[in-house]
Amino acid sequence: MQYVRSITLVLGAIAALSACDTGTDAGPGKLTVQLTDKPFPFAEVEAVDVHVVRVDARTENVDADDAEDADDMGGWITLASPNATIDLIQLNGGRVSTLGTATLPSGTYRGFRLVIDPSLSSITLKDASSPDIIWPSAARTGIKVNLATPVVVDNDSSVFIIDFDIGRSFVMRGNDISQNGLLFKPVVQAVVTEITGSVTGTVRGDSETGPVVAGATVELLKAGTALDDANDENIVASTFTDEEGVFTFGFVIPGTYVLRVTPPEGSDYQPALLAGGVTLSNGQEVTGLTVVVLP
Repeated sequence: MQYVRSITLVLGAIAALSACDTGTDAGPGKLTVQLTDKPFPFAEVEAVDVHVVRVDARTENVDADDAEDADDMGGWITLASPNATIDLIQLNGGRVSTLGTATLPSGTYRGFRLVIDPSLSSITLKDASSPDIIWPSAARTGIKVNLATPVVVDNDSSVFIIDFDIGRSFVMRGNDISQNGLLFKPVVQAVVTEITGSVTGTVRGDSETGPVVAGATVELLKAGTALDDANDENIVASTFTDEEGVFTFGFVIPGTYVLRVTPPEGSDYQPALLAGGVTLSNGQEVTGLTVVVLP
């Protein structure tokens, strides 16, 4: 049986833990809450500031409607109350922001929510302007955190990562982000760090020794996904390359994945897959990958 120890909330992957309940003799467990992100795909975005009010958990299952009413505390236990604005762009590449640590009664927790304040949240573009965003009407709104399995807490401690998928949470309302703005449709998932690994590599043009490609979108996809597959459900995680062409996926569930690179808009290079994909085992750090994109 695998138990949750410290739990870190980071914006990203999905957890896979034991779903069985603990015995009545188990003591309380500690929960550490942190934050990170999946990078926003729009190159013109400078900052994505989300005001995190608190993080809640409960033993019962939760749906989106249950989570949304932030003022209804029935059955919920507050894990952390940072009440702080966090720039998710700064959490790229596996970096996290610790939101807090809580001691929970032993048991199985099936529901988590992230409570934000849209009135204190915004996106800033590189020209210093802020696009219009259609947020929920409430001053505070709860967002369901999607879990692969329930989380078991006993008398140990663990870290739980909440992944706020920026790219899929803010949807373009037209062809121009400045003129048309965005629609907020939150996609938030979670993973326990003990069962995860990481993937790091570089994107280069023409050959494995060619020029680095900065600003490329890199996606981890479900095994068997084709290069031209546009099904959003096949995207497991996404990130972008830095100025040195380097990308990192942190907190990845063990498994076999397709890795797809899409060069930035205006590039002469075409999308490409990593030959052979990538397979990750528990706790493994896969490094040194090179993805070559061609004209």
